[in-house]
Amino acid sequence: MNNSESSGATAASQAVATPQIYDHVPSWDDVGHNLLRENTIPHDAASSDGVLPIVSLNRTVLQRPINLQVAERQSQSALARLDLGVWLLRGSEVRQGCWESLRTASRRSLENYRSDLKSSPALKRTCDVLGCFSLLVILSPLFLLIAILIKVDSPGPVFFRHRRIGKDGNEFVLWKFRSMRSDVAKYAVSPQSAADKRLTRIGRMIRRLSVDELPQLINVLKGEMSMVGPRPEMPFIVNLYRSVEYERFAVRPGITGLWQISPARAFPIHENIQYDLHYIHNRNFFLDCAIILRTITAVVHGIGAV
Repeated sequence: MNNSESSGATAASQAVATPQIYDHVPSWDDVGHNLLRENTIPHDAASSDGVLPIVSLNRTVLQRPINLQVAERQSQSALARLDLGVWLLRGSEVRQGCWESLRTASRRSLENYRSDLKSSPALKRTCDVLGCFSLLVILSPLFLLIAILIKVDSPGPVFFRHRRIGKDGNEFVLWKFRSMRSDVAKYAVSPQSAADKRLTRIGRMIRRLSVDELPQLINVLKGEMSMVGPRPEMPFIVNLYRSVEYERFAVRPGITGLWQISPARAFPIHENIQYDLHYIHNRNFFLDCAIILRTITAVVHGIGAV
């Protein structure tokens, strides 16, 4: 959860020719900072969803001018240290040591790390489409059963919709099965335990089994999300972003990812950006497969589920 600041400013200045410039500069007044720190969100009863209007992000500039010689040396060294996710499938002691290394990694060191051995966007998209289509066909009876149980259990819609920020800073609507009462504020703080009174009876069950996230397969088919990637953030959180955090928009957000299966899952995403940066700089087919396998294991054992 702790993101230490790096002291390697000199090395960074040699690698980056000019500062990164973005079309959108995130801003948030002091009231917003205090509300976020207190885990509360400003609401407006006059708005349609009870949340203060948020200015949408413009398309983010993601390419960075890098000194060619430095970039070449980084690419060569990356060949030997690309994370293929093997450690995710090994014993708990190995995983614990790797998680600790990631937890203490500085944002600056991860920001300056680059790798040319990344998964082909076409291959990743093909796997996403084939995998989601197969899962939707196989799980369609489960979808129907969950929808019926939600309607019988409590009044309100079957699905829950959230505005999130995805690839290139584009906003989209994220879908979930509704697990809380319909009168709960849409952008309220997520439940931290199964004892939360906002949860419905069926909501507790589907969150325990992590099946409330299954409707996001539709987001994947639409090209708004991927099976594996950084978790999409809410717009008011993105308005707090600094330049390094905009790197999360270089790839499609995912249903699961490195942060989602890490011990830091119990803490806010925006306080653990290093997991997403590590994935983005190392993304490849094997790492995706390892993350999916660990996700299945976590779901079976109920790890991190509330």
